[in-house]
Amino acid sequence: MSTRSTILIIFLSMISVLTGCSLQAKAPKGKLIYCSYAATGSAGLGKNYCELIADPGQPAKVVVVLNHDCRFADEIHEEYPATQASVDSLQQLLANAKVYKLNGYSVEEPISGGHSYRIYMEYDSGEKINARWYGHHIKDEAIAAYNMIEAFFEPWSKQAAAKQTIRR
Repeated sequence: MSTRSTILIIFLSMISVLTGCSLQAKAPKGKLIYCSYAATGSAGLGKNYCELIADPGQPAKVVVVLNHDCRFADEIHEEYPATQASVDSLQQLLANAKVYKLNGYSVEEPISGGHSYRIYMEYDSGEKINARWYGHHIKDEAIAAYNMIEAFFEPWSKQAAAKQTIRR
């Protein structure tokens, strides 16, 4: 192995350790116990997020929070029961899309306005997947994963949004 190759391997290993990204991402083991997505708007636009909580031994539920810390609308916080079939369906969607490959993905571009995004998962094996970004030059895979997770939660978020009132 050449000196140049050795330096490259050391450099990539250091980046992996510093960023939390794995050079060889592996699919998580175990059951999905938590999944969320969030969009946080700048300039007082607030934060919208949904989370699936499927703690072992507890009934699964979906939590929807809209307009958290928003200057323009009242906050909505709703909880809905979720079925094991829903939990299993989301776990399968995440596995098929290989969302685990985004673990450690982080982009923070110097832009003004807009939204920052995050997706986060936990498994009963203790494994966690976390990705966040704010900017224009975002991996297509991150956007696709976010949109997929958001679409999964859409029935519950639409139900909660129907309760929204605008501040005047």
